[in-house]
Amino acid sequence: MINVGKKTLLTGSAIAVAALLGMASARADDAQVVADAKAAVQKYAGPQTTWEGPTAAPKPEKGKKVVFLSGDEQNDISHLYGVYIKEAGEKLGWDVTIIDGKGSPTSWLAGMNQAIALKPDGIAMFADAASLQDPIKAGVAQGIKFVGLHAAGYPGPQPDINLFVNIQEDPVEIGKAEAAWVIADSDGKANVVILSHNEYAIAEVKSMATKKEIEKCAGCKVLDYVNSPASEAAQRQPQLTTSWIQRFGTPLYATSVGDNDWDFAVPVLRQGGIDPSQVKLIAADGNRSAYDRIRKGDQYQVVTVSEPIELQAYQAIDELNRAFHGEKPSGFVQPPFLVTKDNIHQEGGDQNTFIPSNDYKKHYLAIWGVQ
Repeated sequence: MINVGKKTLLTGSAIAVAALLGMASARADDAQVVADAKAAVQKYAGPQTTWEGPTAAPKPEKGKKVVFLSGDEQNDISHLYGVYIKEAGEKLGWDVTIIDGKGSPTSWLAGMNQAIALKPDGIAMFADAASLQDPIKAGVAQGIKFVGLHAAGYPGPQPDINLFVNIQEDPVEIGKAEAAWVIADSDGKANVVILSHNEYAIAEVKSMATKKEIEKCAGCKVLDYVNSPASEAAQRQPQLTTSWIQRFGTPLYATSVGDNDWDFAVPVLRQGGIDPSQVKLIAADGNRSAYDRIRKGDQYQVVTVSEPIELQAYQAIDELNRAFHGEKPSGFVQPPFLVTKDNIHQEGGDQNTFIPSNDYKKHYLAIWGVQ
């Protein structure tokens, strides 16, 4: 190091030392990122035994009419929401009608108009609420209460889009859980492609959280971020999967906001003779097909971040009951659950779904005062 006037010049050897120190610091930082990811995986994959939901509710009145607008009855999760909402509603003596939104904003609009025409007391919806504001506003003017399931970017009350409450796990946490598994599994060296369906606000939040978390890992690379309509997965996903392999090669990690995409990716990978250890698929929702792929171990998908479908359906009925009585939403958000081959037999995995071991159904029935 040489002082010249008020300036300090670094000699060649000093520059080299500074560079080495910088590299050492970067390696230490990245090691911490990997360590944090491994700790996060342990947290997300752990049992969920504690009930964090409501402990009191207004007494439900019989005879309420409720409609569930399914985002797409061909989607396993959307269909099951309707099954369980109907089950929970009938326990209160409510009449529940299910309408198929058929997977696109245009069809959601037709379905919502149909739902409002039935003049129900409340509508639960598994479709993006921001794209349905005209009919929702018309319904609100008629006194209809609206509850969303994955219908907005975040859980909780959504007055700006006329939802009493939106029910879902925190999508930021879901996105982080996907990213944590990728970083941990690769020891901070993953090449990653990210798939999203940004016609759903929740999907964009989830996928961007995954992207930001992976970008914290200096040794990882986000090779592609793709926004593709969920309703066109059957048509687009095979070619998209082929293009990833052709452009980026293997090993490769692929994350998605929904398990349904991998229904159409796996056959392409299998037909291409790709070694399952070289392409690892990560997604969310907890579809039955995802559980099956993870359990078999040679079907490319290794992780899903599962939503508690039955719990959230019961929560939708509980939140509608609160809305009918002019009360505030419960404030309950169930934490996400990371499903891997190691824990697939836990928390409902034997039934191919996420069933938290917190006795949620018993708690809801108790606060409603029904059996």
